[in-house]
Amino acid sequence: MQFFGGGTGVQNLDKTNQSDQEKREALVAALESGDSEKFAEAMVNMAEGIQTDILQEANTLLHKEINDQQVLSSRGMHPLTSEEKKYYNEVIDGEGFDGVEALVPATVITRVFEDLTQNHPLLTAINFVNTTGITKWVSKKGTVNPAFWGKLTSTIKELLDDGFEVLNTDLYKLSAFMPVAKAMLALGPVWLDRYVRAVLAEAVSIALEEAIVKGTGNDQPIGMIKNLSGAVVDGVYPDKSATTLTAFDPATLGTEVMAPLTKDGTRSVSNVILVVNPLDYWSKVFGATTYLTQNGTYAYGVLPIPATIIQSVAVPSGKMVAGVASDYFMGVGFNRKIEQSDEVRFIEDQRVYMTRMAANGRPKDNDSFKVYDISNIGAETP
Repeated sequence: MQFFGGGTGVQNLDKTNQSDQEKREALVAALESGDSEKFAEAMVNMAEGIQTDILQEANTLLHKEINDQQVLSSRGMHPLTSEEKKYYNEVIDGEGFDGVEALVPATVITRVFEDLTQNHPLLTAINFVNTTGITKWVSKKGTVNPAFWGKLTSTIKELLDDGFEVLNTDLYKLSAFMPVAKAMLALGPVWLDRYVRAVLAEAVSIALEEAIVKGTGNDQPIGMIKNLSGAVVDGVYPDKSATTLTAFDPATLGTEVMAPLTKDGTRSVSNVILVVNPLDYWSKVFGATTYLTQNGTYAYGVLPIPATIIQSVAVPSGKMVAGVASDYFMGVGFNRKIEQSDEVRFIEDQRVYMTRMAANGRPKDNDSFKVYDISNIGAETP
């Protein structure tokens, strides 16, 4: 998941009035292309949009002289700690992040993670961990039972040793770019804090969902749809074959989804996630899971199994991913240093900065998640 720019930089960014959704889609496309310059351009373009929105909102509130803390908090601005104020004032006094030796306060990163888990259902569902300062993470592997009755024999010791694995959480690097205009610095620490957190959260959420669902394993985490037992070519894991799912009725979901996730009856499955593309959700899943109640209102998301439907643009069209959410681990750590970017050169009256994050993630084992072909759900039979 490395996106380090080349030597030419970004010279001409698209200045058309793209919607926020179009900018996110452009960033997703850049991530999938693996082109570092396209990623940098899309990242800066999206961050510029966030900055413009915040500047407009700030001017509106300042014009109305709204200083009520409750109103500001509802708009994503929180009271800053003394350390946070000191850090942002140092940035403002220096007219940018250049030369600021202090690290981004850990409390800022904590709030970024809170924003991520509150606003992104997939990140909320999985085992998503802030690993800042931790480079190795120990996790239980597969269905090996880490507890045994009786004497600790050599055979049991061998099973225990094989029951855990260590993940290097700083294995893959993700870069986030943010332009900072003088007008943004002039708004003060609280608004600058909101901007920094918004850019980090938006960039990380898009990149992480791509990796969690379909990361190739080549310079990036391994996604849910990848076959861990398949032949790895140039570091890339192959996709799992998809099982055809024809309906959302109890018998089909019980047999095709829930039963396989019990791993041949070796575990009980109390809740699963069903991850689908937004287009498929509205064109296929919504109609199959929405019912008219006796009081004349509609109930949606109704399933005969204990499952939660999650929409993600990272899921390929026509596919659905099912599994126990906690069976996917993703650890992310921020280096807490924001520096001027040498990769991106901007021609406007603002500087572009970059911060890097380290991450690693993968399913617990190859049976943790199943992939389904749902392209025929809702199709009329002749």
